Amino acid sequence: MDPSAHWKELNKKYYKFHQFNPITGEQKSLDFFYQRIAVSKWGGPLAATKNYNQVILMRTDDLLKDSIVFFSNNGKVISKTQYKEIDRIALFDFLEDEQLLLLKANGSYYIVDPFKGTKKTYDLMDLFKQQQIHKGLIVNNGFVLMTTNFEFFYIPNAYEPQVHKMKPSNLTQEPEHWQVIPPQKTQSGKMELLIANPDGGIIHIIEDEKWKIYYNKDKIVNEIDKKLPDLRNIKMISLSSNYKNLALLQYLNQRWVVTFISDFFDSTDCKQIPIDLKEEDIKKEESAEKDISKIERPRRMLWCSDDCVVLQLQQYLVLVSKDSYIKVKMSNSHFALKQEVDGIRILTQKKNEILRKLPEAYVNVFLPLSIKPGAQLHSAYESFEQKNPIEDDELRSKKTELGEAVNDCIKSGQFEINPEYQMKLLKAASYGKTFLGNQLIDPNLLNETCKYLRVSNALRRNGSVGGRVVTYEQVLQLIKNPDLFITLMLRYNLHYLAIEISRFLKFQIKQKSTIYTHWACCKVESQMDDDQLCQIIKEKIKEEKGVSFTQIAQKSIEIGKSQLALKLLDNEQSLSKRIPVLIWMANYQQGNNNSYYEKALIDAIASKDSNLIYLVIMKFLKTDMDETYKFGILSQNPVAQSHLIYYLRNFDDKYLQKYLQYLKKYDECGLLAINQAYQQNNLGEKIRFLEFAQKYFEEESKDSFYSKILQEQIRTLTDLKQEVEREKKDKEKNKVIMEERPLNSIMEAFLSKDNIQLAQEFAKTYKIPERRFNITRVKALINNKNWEELERFMNEKNKKNVSIPYELVADMLIKADQEERGLQMIMKMPDPEESCYMLLKIGQQRHAVQVAINNKKSQLIQDIRGSINDNQARAQLDMYLSQNQK
Repeated sequence: MDPSAHWKELNKKYYKFHQFNPITGEQKSLDFFYQRIAVSKWGGPLAATKNYNQVILMRTDDLLKDSIVFFSNNGKVISKTQYKEIDRIALFDFLEDEQLLLLKANGSYYIVDPFKGTKKTYDLMDLFKQQQIHKGLIVNNGFVLMTTNFEFFYIPNAYEPQVHKMKPSNLTQEPEHWQVIPPQKTQSGKMELLIANPDGGIIHIIEDEKWKIYYNKDKIVNEIDKKLPDLRNIKMISLSSNYKNLALLQYLNQRWVVTFISDFFDSTDCKQIPIDLKEEDIKKEESAEKDISKIERPRRMLWCSDDCVVLQLQQYLVLVSKDSYIKVKMSNSHFALKQEVDGIRILTQKKNEILRKLPEAYVNVFLPLSIKPGAQLHSAYESFEQKNPIEDDELRSKKTELGEAVNDCIKSGQFEINPEYQMKLLKAASYGKTFLGNQLIDPNLLNETCKYLRVSNALRRNGSVGGRVVTYEQVLQLIKNPDLFITLMLRYNLHYLAIEISRFLKFQIKQKSTIYTHWACCKVESQMDDDQLCQIIKEKIKEEKGVSFTQIAQKSIEIGKSQLALKLLDNEQSLSKRIPVLIWMANYQQGNNNSYYEKALIDAIASKDSNLIYLVIMKFLKTDMDETYKFGILSQNPVAQSHLIYYLRNFDDKYLQKYLQYLKKYDECGLLAINQAYQQNNLGEKIRFLEFAQKYFEEESKDSFYSKILQEQIRTLTDLKQEVEREKKDKEKNKVIMEERPLNSIMEAFLSKDNIQLAQEFAKTYKIPERRFNITRVKALINNKNWEELERFMNEKNKKNVSIPYELVADMLIKADQEERGLQMIMKMPDPEESCYMLLKIGQQRHAVQVAINNKKSQLIQDIRGSINDNQARAQLDMYLSQNQK
């Protein structure tokens, strides 16, 4: 095909339709208007299914009957998956990773693999049973949807659906159009919506933030509205591929207008151009519709480059720039469009082509009668190749123009799709470069161009299934996301091509290991002997870093090859990866799975990693196997046994009790039962656990101390329980007395019964601090009104230093209606000044004066004199001062 053919001029800029390949397969029978069509990005496949939203008479759709069908780029069927449902489809489009998403109005959806034809079902629960889904749009590997009451929801990941509700749109009628801006393209880093407001203006909603609306100078809401053109009656919104420029299709004053807004409302550069969308030579279907804006409304509006939008009519494409527009009649009556990063892909029943803006370099070289240096160099090389050289000394002598010519030929080669013309252009550049050197041109540009063109051509040549009609620019964009690039090739099992490209482009180890792992997971499905398969896989990937045998083993288990999985796992060097898979295999397998746990335990011990040992123990204990068997396996190795005991002591008292019984360590069983008893809030439960403990200690007859002390505790708690039950009957308001108390209450109960020795043993067993024990005893003495013992105990404990605060004891006495005893306790404080001020604080001025006088603190007396307003206390104070002054 002549490079200068099929050009369309638009305001001194050129656009070209370039055919990738003709359609030779079953796609020729598709009707792109009456069926649901989805076209994947990056030159991928096409999907089609019946459109039940339209009633069509006398049509036969045998190919799509009860099916979703996927077509390769030459139109041949890749796969079919059954789909008989007639529910309304709200979204039918490809996700970023090239899986098809079919969303139904009721909130359920399918994700379909185009290569295997398999589908997985997902459901958004009952959120959309009442207000059903009206429409959806894809965002990366998720989607945004609008309900019939015009509310918007965002699902970031279709594979793990979590519904995020957007801020209310406040719409009262259906918007004419709306568009999504993905998070990676926004300044906020969040998903954003642009909605054509039926009442005028554009609503801008940011995820998790308030929405705002742009109007114009006739209705100013924001300062930017002063710069905007008329924003009424917007029928379509389109964002450029870089999401910076906005195009609006409006119907104003009985005519169509396209509005261009640069830099997403941040610029004053706004242009409007009226256009004619009539297709007078095209027979329209009969309709009762009289509204011209609905009859003539385009089906889609997409950007082609950064200064032109393309409107899709029934049989025309309308190319619109800021200053002019042209109509192009298509050879097929119906067609499908897909916006790519560098143009618009067009699919019909006969052709697979792309519409792109021609770069200046390409125009310089191939424009008829061009005298640009690039055209001269290209012509000179063609003559040289035909052994009929023309005079090009003048071009060679002008190094600046020669450098320009070389650059134009290289950039034209990048843009060209036909490999034959690519080769000629790059050879012309190399020819000119020999006379130029490296002064005026990037020395690596030609090599880099050849490298990436080889990749794009390899992708296009790669057969019918998985082949991609990509351009040089699209390959450059894909290389920026190597994980996605590799995923798209592995989607069709193109392992050889993927590994060759990853080596050629020097991808990281991560991408290469992904390819080999995917290849091995496919290889295990072949019908070969397990030993032979294992050897083939091992030989293939033994030199590759980062390849995980665990993933391959998991795949083997899923298809029922458990022995192959064990053989593969023996090659996994990382125990931290191998052990979780062995546990997963044990849980996945039905029947006898003991060997997997035993092998996992052996590997965990060999790793000397406590976390792995604990993981195996935890998973092993949760199985339904016999407990004696489990304890026997875990006790065979001292390392495993010590880890088991530590794990049970900290995380599972129930199993610890059983394990100690298995080991016949009854004394430890008894101590554990005591500990469990005092963790209970209910007295009955405390007594029950203590009785268990007593039985365990009776089994261990060496020492009767614990049995005796437990008998006393059980007797005391039983008495307390009976007392509680009596008080429950007598007074309903006291029904919670002693029923739910912590350890301190039990110790207090012992002390209230004067069981001092028992209380001390209890405090020692549960490591209760001495200070806490002493305060609890003081409280018990006050409750029992044992004043003599209280006096003796306070003097004993506070003899050398104050361990029981006097003010605390005084507060207890005052609350027990023993105010005088409480005041006496404050007066005994070792610091007279502190005692004096505390007495003043609680209004006991006479006692405060007495403390100051008894301790002969003259300065203290002077300090408190101004605070005394009690007559008797002031008189006592004045008398003391007058006597001391004499």
